[in-house]
Amino acid sequence: MSISYCNVPGSGKMAANLLINIPHASLCLPPDFWRDVMVDRKIIEHNLRFMADYKVDELARDIDCYKVTAKYSRLYCDVERFRNDADEPMARLGMGAVYTHLPGGAHYRQVTPERREEIIRRAYGPHHAQLNKLSQKIVAQHGSCMMVDLHSYSDDLVRKLFGYTENLPDICLGYDDEWFSENDALKLKMYIEKLGYSCALNYPYAGALVPMDFYRNKMSGLRSVMLEVNRRVYLEGGTVRQESVRDISKIIKFIASDNFNRSNS
Repeated sequence: MSISYCNVPGSGKMAANLLINIPHASLCLPPDFWRDVMVDRKIIEHNLRFMADYKVDELARDIDCYKVTAKYSRLYCDVERFRNDADEPMARLGMGAVYTHLPGGAHYRQVTPERREEIIRRAYGPHHAQLNKLSQKIVAQHGSCMMVDLHSYSDDLVRKLFGYTENLPDICLGYDDEWFSENDALKLKMYIEKLGYSCALNYPYAGALVPMDFYRNKMSGLRSVMLEVNRRVYLEGGTVRQESVRDISKIIKFIASDNFNRSNS
């Protein structure tokens, strides 16, 4: 998708350096997924939607920019995790880049080391190759890249993963101050709250994905922030609220706007 400028009321022109990562919206399971599964198909079908960032991609449908959307469900491969389990905190729960367990601890598939590498090559590698390629292309063309790591979550999923649901916000902003400063995060939080949404920093999720070439080599020119939208904000049953599409678009456009980026340069 090509990048274009777009006017944002009160926020200046949208920057041409925006990249949106959408890692968990897919409901696609390739045929080879089922050969590793050890539980009833109905359990998988339930968790497929329960764990997905269900229809979160629709919140960015009106944003004309580069987007990298994972091809497969996170039940097959979670491209948001670190590739190596030794580097990934969630691997201790059986939920590294290639899951073996569901939230709550159910063991749903058996994956050998060789099979894990096969899945990594098929799903994880291509997603990150695209992120690396596009982010570097944007930096080369525009001097910088602003990445939005777009997610959603539910109270029920947080309860299963972490055991709590206290004070869960409408929108969580995840960031690491090496890639997005606290000052930036506070300004963005204020903007979100002015739209009428509750907002928390790094709660219940923290950090934001950074393309691995930038992360490993400490390359300059990239900023990244995670936008986690609570399902209660944008879903009515299985239908996406159009008001939410407009508001999340405003937030993303604000992040990419000339005014926001000038104030934080």
